[in-house]
Amino acid sequence: MMTNIDHDEKGFTCECGLRNDYPNYVQAHWSVKLAYSCGSCHRQYLLFRGTVTKTSRDNPEVYDSEAFGD
Repeated sequence: MMTNIDHDEKGFTCECGLRNDYPNYVQAHWSVKLAYSCGSCHRQYLLFRGTVTKTSRDNPEVYDSEAFGD
């Protein structure tokens, strides 16, 4: 079952309760799948076209955000 993650155009709230504001490059790369980790608990999320989806920590897929050093 998918969790409904509270998000808007500026960021999202992690399951741990921490508000994560999107880095500047997210808006510039809106149509690219970007991996993002919570600043507190390090849960991993996939950002894509305004959606936020929790991912598995051991997801082997390489995302474009790795080019940004995140």
